Amino acid sequence: MKLENIEIGIGIGPLRFGMERDEAKKLMGEPDEVEEYDETEDMLGRSEIWHYDEMEISLSFEEGEEWSLVAIATSSEEVTIAGKKMIGLDKEEVLKFAAEFQLGEMEEEQLTDEDGISSTVLSFYESGMNLWFEDNFLSEIQWGALWDEESLN
Repeated sequence: MKLENIEIGIGIGPLRFGMERDEAKKLMGEPDEVEEYDETEDMLGRSEIWHYDEMEISLSFEEGEEWSLVAIATSSEEVTIAGKKMIGLDKEEVLKFAAEFQLGEMEEEQLTDEDGISSTVLSFYESGMNLWFEDNFLSEIQWGALWDEESLN
């Protein structure tokens, strides 16, 4: 299955936010790895992240959303947004695209992992996207469902 064009707030290819785990498994097959989290401290509840190494994609499901697909992450160089390949572009090129494509207001954060490796994440809340950079080059795109105000109440 080819998963190429990101649809902001919707999904990618036949993967759609809101689909249940069994639907995703029918499309994607068994994941290579499943990470389980229990986020009771911040009231998110339990979640699972399914990793598909060959396709360079991860799917996130949350118990609080009835185990439906709530976020997708990819590091595949083949994936596009509005027909443009993004992975590997430098930060300046990505910022120019973000302005042209109107991804919304941006927040930038510098992070350092436990191994001392630093990265930058640009968060665009209006479009539900996080863009991760290593050494000033885009390495991962994360995006999720866009919820309307009524669904949050």
